[in-house]
Amino acid sequence: MIIGPAGCGKSTLLAAWRRERVAAGAHAVWIALTASDDDPARFFDALVAGLGVLAPVLQRHAALPVGSVSDEQAAERLAIALVRGLATLGQECLLLIDDAHHLHHPHILLALQLLLDHGPETLHCAFASRSALPLSLARLRDQGLVAELGLDDLRFTLTESTQLLQGLLGHIDERQARMAHALTDGWAAGLSLLGVDLRRGGGQLLTGDRRPLRDARAFASYFDAEVLTGLNPTQMQFAVLCALPEQFNAALCAALAGDAQAVDRSLELLAQLEAQGLFLMPAGTRYPPGWWRLHPLLRDVLRQHLERLPQPQLHRLNAVAWRWFADCGMLHDAVHHALQSGDRQAAADLVEACADGLFVKGELRRLVGLARQLPDSIVDERASLRLWVAWGQVFERRLADADRSIAQLQIDLAAAPAAQRYRLTLLRGLQAVQRDDTAGAIDILPELLIEPPQGDAIALTGRRNLLTWLHLYRGEYEQARRVQLEPALPPTAGQPLLGTPFGLLGGRCLVGLTHAVQGQMIQAERIYRDVLFEADRGGAPCIDASCLAAGFLGEVLYELNEPLAAIGLLEARADALERVAIPDTMVRVMIALNRACRLVGRPLDGLACVKQFEASARQAGLDRVLAYCLLELVHQHLLHHDTPAANSVLCELTALEARHGLALSGTHGEIPVVAERARIELALHGGALSEALQRLHALIAVCQQRGRGRRVPFLQLQAAFVLARLGDAGQSQRLVQEALAHGHRLGLVRTLLDAHADSVALIDLASRNAGLDPVLHFYAERLLAAARDTRHVPGASSPVQPTGKVHPLQQLSPREAEIAQLLCLALPNKKIAHALGLSLDTVKWHMKNIFAKLGVSERDEVVQRLRDPA
Repeated sequence: MIIGPAGCGKSTLLAAWRRERVAAGAHAVWIALTASDDDPARFFDALVAGLGVLAPVLQRHAALPVGSVSDEQAAERLAIALVRGLATLGQECLLLIDDAHHLHHPHILLALQLLLDHGPETLHCAFASRSALPLSLARLRDQGLVAELGLDDLRFTLTESTQLLQGLLGHIDERQARMAHALTDGWAAGLSLLGVDLRRGGGQLLTGDRRPLRDARAFASYFDAEVLTGLNPTQMQFAVLCALPEQFNAALCAALAGDAQAVDRSLELLAQLEAQGLFLMPAGTRYPPGWWRLHPLLRDVLRQHLERLPQPQLHRLNAVAWRWFADCGMLHDAVHHALQSGDRQAAADLVEACADGLFVKGELRRLVGLARQLPDSIVDERASLRLWVAWGQVFERRLADADRSIAQLQIDLAAAPAAQRYRLTLLRGLQAVQRDDTAGAIDILPELLIEPPQGDAIALTGRRNLLTWLHLYRGEYEQARRVQLEPALPPTAGQPLLGTPFGLLGGRCLVGLTHAVQGQMIQAERIYRDVLFEADRGGAPCIDASCLAAGFLGEVLYELNEPLAAIGLLEARADALERVAIPDTMVRVMIALNRACRLVGRPLDGLACVKQFEASARQAGLDRVLAYCLLELVHQHLLHHDTPAANSVLCELTALEARHGLALSGTHGEIPVVAERARIELALHGGALSEALQRLHALIAVCQQRGRGRRVPFLQLQAAFVLARLGDAGQSQRLVQEALAHGHRLGLVRTLLDAHADSVALIDLASRNAGLDPVLHFYAERLLAAARDTRHVPGASSPVQPTGKVHPLQQLSPREAEIAQLLCLALPNKKIAHALGLSLDTVKWHMKNIFAKLGVSERDEVVQRLRDPA
């Protein structure tokens, strides 16, 4: 932490440290801030982009979808994703943040605090600020991990002042050096200014009544009175122009000077100002080489001169700046200067002109950020801008705000051009998807079936994806797939629409989902893997499609008996998945993670996942997602023989079922099926076999009618168990063979093995039948082998007895080892849970396993065992 007033050498010290560590093989990310960077979107963009240079995987997994920093939890998730990514680098990384006093937003400060609290040992952070930052450093300070430098540390000694002046002037006598040191009190900026003064005065400090230069106000006064007056008119005019933008290069300065071709002259003037010691600094890693910024104090002084210009001239300069920035594609600066020029309509025109291009690139958040720069009155005047703001609200899941915006737009756009009204129709469709509301989507079906006007690629692609989703939940699977096979779409802004939820990759994911719903898991897997490969290759703009494909693929991996692969895929993207998942993804990720974790011996991790999605579903009013969470909880309670708790959950599930009037189709049509499955599980557990069998036969018929082929063999195996218990062995085995035939045709594994605790025994009995079809016999053997394999999955927690001189960490699972190592840092359970993204109950459960495996009973004994393995 380097804290001191402007001009005391903070940036220079940071630069020296960066130079020294990079020379030693470290990697460095430098972020130079301005007042406009106290915005979570801008700051996190810069942070992720800078760290992404070190490791592209960081940029991919911490990419920021729309709304990703709209709340405290989202900022926390981003920071944890960066912590996890940095931990995998295995090399020293320096994060240097200059002018950090501009940061006040609580979401930014929370993320920085988490980086400090939980960052790996290889991460070194340095903050240069004019004031103390509201960050807690107590724990790090107690551990000797903080270096704090204040003004007293930064102030030059007489020897250092003399050395600096000698470097600036070549030679200075002792008397002049003492006088300069006394005037500046060792303040670096003041010394540099006096160096200019001495150089101009022929090596003699100018006489006169001068007050000591020991603070920023004295600096500004001295700079204005003693230094700027030494510039010739051309240099002074050029310096004032440099103060207009926050960052500049020679070409921009030439344009501001009125001669866009005079770049060489601008370079010459920049060199002259730099030679005068006028505190020019590189603009930072967000800008290419050749970009500069002025020292903040100098810019403050020069802006006072700028503001004395006649208002029309100042507006003209800002107009030149916004047009120049717009031509360079630097939209944030362009909109800012357009507003400064007084041309609010031009600022709005800029946002409208770039909107489609940003959307196609997957940068809706950036687009919404630009719109938010505009005055509300301008946005209110333009329906197209209000449409984009409403899109942002839907993607940010501010669904109540989106409802109000959409309702008003429906009134205001009644007589609008057809293309604009079609965009509103698509927005209503996306809102229905986010609300998991097929009935709401069906309301706009007549409008969707009309071909979009003007061949608009966004409208065409969005229409395809909405129709695919609707056909899927109407059980029209072939029709859903045919929609995506319509003729190729024209590009928008010169490129195809890929990465957004309305993009081509999202459409292909939905095609894969149609196969998965039917139980055709092999076909679904191929599609998901191809989409995931293309989306990851597309980088941050394709993050939505990447998460969609990963969430769906996780379900397939679990189904194909690859629980560790499913956990690895989904946990690595858990934060991003929670930010961008649609309800379909939420259901599949929750079920796959819960069951995969249970399978590998991490039941509390699985339960924590269910609870997390349950809370999200309740908050968002997603009843289908909630119903599936409740079904998983019923199963969990019955595994622990807690029938009263299971019945309590079933009561809530029954209330959900009643709320939707026993819907027979659409997304809410799944809720009665889920409730019936819970009743069947309770009946099986309670021994009500006849009731269970009756319900099973009815539900099998419903699933067959709706084309939900994957559920049929699951229910058939449950019915086979009941028949076997009722003494009808022949009918039981016929149902097992039917289930095997269904499962083999669809490529299922876990669906059959998870149907009932006796599934393996029933399949084994069927495999011994000499009359079983050879193909089904081979399939049954594969299922039995899969069941044997999952009993010995690496990572499953089981008692481990220490042998020989094995290090204690080797006795623990990877997750337990992580927790044990954090124990050595004296972190409480809550902090450990925070650091690893686990629930507190999960940490406690792992702690019990650690104690058992190491033969200890207290936290201190764990630490002692790790520090002294012998």
